[in-house]
Amino acid sequence: MTCDTYLEIAARKKAERDAKFKPEWLVPKDKLPGPEIKDVLEWPVTSGFLTAEEIAITEAGAPTILSKIKSKEWTAVEVASAFGHRATIAHQLTNCLSEIFFEEGLTMAKELDEYYATTGKLKGPLHGLPISLKDNLNIKGQPTSIGFVGFAFNPPKFEDDAVLVGMLREMGAVFYVKTNVPVAMMMPESINFIYGNTVNPFNRDLTAGGSSGGEAALIALKGSPIGIGSDIGGSLRIPAANQNLFTIRSSGGRFPTYGARSGLPGLESVNSVNGPISTSLDAVEFYSKTVIDGEPWLKDGKVIEMPWRDVDLPEKLTFGVIRDDGVVHPYPAVLRGLDHTVEKLREAGHEVIEWEPQDHERLDTIITEFFLSDGGEHCKEYAGLTGEPFFPYMEMYNKCKEKGVSELWDLHAERTTLMKRYIDRWAASASMTSTGKPIDAILMPVSPYSGVGHGKFRYVGYTAWVNALDYTAGTVPVLRADKSIDKKEADYVPKNSRDEENYALCDTDEVDGGPVSVQVVGRRLQEEKVLKMMRVVAKAVGTEKYWDDLGVLINYIYIYICMLVILQIAASALSIVSSQSPLH
Repeated sequence: MTCDTYLEIAARKKAERDAKFKPEWLVPKDKLPGPEIKDVLEWPVTSGFLTAEEIAITEAGAPTILSKIKSKEWTAVEVASAFGHRATIAHQLTNCLSEIFFEEGLTMAKELDEYYATTGKLKGPLHGLPISLKDNLNIKGQPTSIGFVGFAFNPPKFEDDAVLVGMLREMGAVFYVKTNVPVAMMMPESINFIYGNTVNPFNRDLTAGGSSGGEAALIALKGSPIGIGSDIGGSLRIPAANQNLFTIRSSGGRFPTYGARSGLPGLESVNSVNGPISTSLDAVEFYSKTVIDGEPWLKDGKVIEMPWRDVDLPEKLTFGVIRDDGVVHPYPAVLRGLDHTVEKLREAGHEVIEWEPQDHERLDTIITEFFLSDGGEHCKEYAGLTGEPFFPYMEMYNKCKEKGVSELWDLHAERTTLMKRYIDRWAASASMTSTGKPIDAILMPVSPYSGVGHGKFRYVGYTAWVNALDYTAGTVPVLRADKSIDKKEADYVPKNSRDEENYALCDTDEVDGGPVSVQVVGRRLQEEKVLKMMRVVAKAVGTEKYWDDLGVLINYIYIYICMLVILQIAASALSIVSSQSPLH
């Protein structure tokens, strides 16, 4: 490291990234929407800076893209160029990207096109599909900072792909960007001293969430058809819910994780897992099956040899619903979204029973103790490389004390007991259902927030308990907050000081338009079943095709704008011709 200050190093790293943007893809600063424009979801299309072909490509889902490349309707280069252009605009709107390697991506795409033209064969099931990567996934030839200034140029580039990245490369994926994360990937908002803060395209006064916040913002603006994030306490589900996206947090051992950079390397008490994020549930399921069909257990020693399974759901599913976890009360729009989901599931013939969130608070506490068990030594070491200060969210890593082995073992033993108690409760729910069988899944909020202002995310208990038990969980978009409907409960009495602080932060004007999703939680290693249950929920609430319908609407808006422009040009031309006519 040099003797430069952490701010000087950060500025140099950011400038290096910015120099890699293609000038022809950048929107002039004076043409970008001002800060008063909060919702920018449709702006990349309605602004007129994307061509009709780029819009068609980037509005298509992953299966459609792959099909059109196979039929030679689109080339891999055309697809990579379209997503590179849209990713650039997405970044200008939300600050979502960390590493830029568009030229390398276009080279990958060109090689795939040449391979297809020469052999008549596709390289693999992902041939030509752009896939964006969360910053922690090491990719050969690129750096990985995970938000630490001390890692900005340390090393300047990695010599090897992470196992997952290598698999996706062999399958024909195209890499072109990595996305922004918080420091150490251990904060619920994606902010660091190198790249700054990632904002939410639904409402830029709200956070994109963390730690896969850059990934989720990029996906929501369709700068990528599939993105890969990670989750150790909610880092996939929170950003996905904050942008009304589909994702799945798998149990440990289904997807390969070796070769990713971590802020807490060596932590074995809780699994950090990676997974897909997309506007399309089809894409999430397709990706999951494709990766597991690639037999990752032959490449990563911690992956379970468990091939993809076909699962038949019962005609009538039974959900246990949690509206309030007993610690922090959800915002009004979150409760409205959950009630709407319950109503629609019952109308579709499914059963929903009440589920008590027993042990959730203790599981949340235990997982936090796991995070801090090294006394914050790793985070202090990495921050100390440049002397960068700790963000308020990270102060606990600066102040905690290292646990002894005996104390850590006691926590492991307690968690194991709670796992046994939870699975026993799950089995015993058979006595509470009309089918005489246990519940199929738990339905609950992803967080207490229907969007949350910058610096105001305080509580991850709705997701962290899932990580503590290593259960499988996914997110399903439901609706958006509406300040005319979602009113704070004037007579609500907080349960505790934590609850009081969170509910006091609820500003229905501030979170207006914020996304609301629900969380579908299955038991451990039930990825296939959870994905199918997510589809049932999405179909019931009408969001299975939400993003497809939005894409159609955006296309119609774009066509309408183009027609107006053409008519205006034609009218101007006729006016000029008429003024030059001998009749005048």
